[in-house]
Amino acid sequence: MHKKYRKLLFDLDNTLVDDDKNREYAIGKMLADMGEEVTHEKIQKFIEMDNKFWIDRSAGRIKDPYEFKSNEEQTKWLRAERIKRYFGEMSLEEATELNTKYVDLLREKAFPIDNASEVLKYLNDKGYEIYIITNGPKRAVKDKAKGTGGLQYIKEIFTAEEVGYMKPKKEYFNGFFKKINCYDTSEMLIIGDELEKDVLGGMNNNIDTCWFNRRGEKSTGYKVDYEIKDLLELKEIL
Repeated sequence: MHKKYRKLLFDLDNTLVDDDKNREYAIGKMLADMGEEVTHEKIQKFIEMDNKFWIDRSAGRIKDPYEFKSNEEQTKWLRAERIKRYFGEMSLEEATELNTKYVDLLREKAFPIDNASEVLKYLNDKGYEIYIITNGPKRAVKDKAKGTGGLQYIKEIFTAEEVGYMKPKKEYFNGFFKKINCYDTSEMLIIGDELEKDVLGGMNNNIDTCWFNRRGEKSTGYKVDYEIKDLLELKEIL
């Protein structure tokens, strides 16, 4: 007998939309617009760097250089720093401009995960409240969520930029709880693909988790309440 949940907290990237394809499209088009040769190696180098950058940030290995005056200032620095790690040293303004172009390209085309729209509709029809909790750029999130074909079923979208902390930090989840005015974690379920952000975030905040394990990886060291390989499997749980 599965527990009764009311609020479903979906990760976005590589849970509802294929973030790898989205980034491949965006960085490839960006390099082409810059007049550079576009190769598989260059695209993969960016994705590997991007993955490591955000893992390191979530783990606290990339620290703020000073105390920022606002979340917006912090976000500007952080995303510019990510761009510098790929393209090399440049001014904050140059890196910010490149990041803006990159995010605009992320918004240009989204690639839904198989069955995302069908499952979101099913869960909405069943009466669940559906939320997106993401570390992704606020500017691109709505367009990417629209690309799932299920934006109309999503009650709220919450991004790391709104609170200045990323999953799995407690401060991130406290910001989310405050936004939806609900602190009863027993009625919540997190659905996401990343152990170190989604599952650990659930573990740290007493929220049940469903690991979307499309690639058949191992979950050593993490407490996973449910595990699925296809979003359609959520129908068996919920």
